[in-house]
Amino acid sequence: MDKDKETELFRFLQDAGKQTRRGYSDFFNWPTDRELEEWSIVDTLKRSLEKSKAGFFEQITSRGRGNDPPDCEATLFNGRKLGIEVTELVDQQAIMAYKNGDVDQWAEWSQEKLINSITTRLKAKDISKNIKGGPYDIYMVIIHTDEPILNFDYIFPILSPYIFEFYSIIDRAFLLMSYDQKYKLCPYIELNISN
Repeated sequence: MDKDKETELFRFLQDAGKQTRRGYSDFFNWPTDRELEEWSIVDTLKRSLEKSKAGFFEQITSRGRGNDPPDCEATLFNGRKLGIEVTELVDQQAIMAYKNGDVDQWAEWSQEKLINSITTRLKAKDISKNIKGGPYDIYMVIIHTDEPILNFDYIFPILSPYIFEFYSIIDRAFLLMSYDQKYKLCPYIELNISN
């Protein structure tokens, strides 16, 4: 990370700590700056991939409001162009329950709910007429989550054998979870998308 971006991120984190957060599933939720939030999510996946010796892109830039989708661009290790769209997997009812004082209620995530919710997020991001910039050699979606039940050990056996349908513009997709002390990183799963 360059020094200017690092300083900006540090200041942002200081300010974000002063902001009101939604209180539920908000590890990735930074209410003061959506562009920096998206950039940080992409950077978090990049760092986790690198720790796992699976990195494949660098030089992330935010495209900014009005220039999205995609939210960010990056350069693949072979010099080609990567478009990256960021979206969240969260249970809205659990957020509302938390805001209404039920701080002990966590969303339940069955296999069916998890797969259907991911499929819904992917379909929402697979609309080629909305894409700006490019052309992109690879178009990727990062679905991030901080749902308390959705940790790597729970999700991996469900998603690793599952094959999602073919999408017209999405080439790769990842589910990124919040930091896990057990793995010393933010775990991720690359979703199997049918060719």
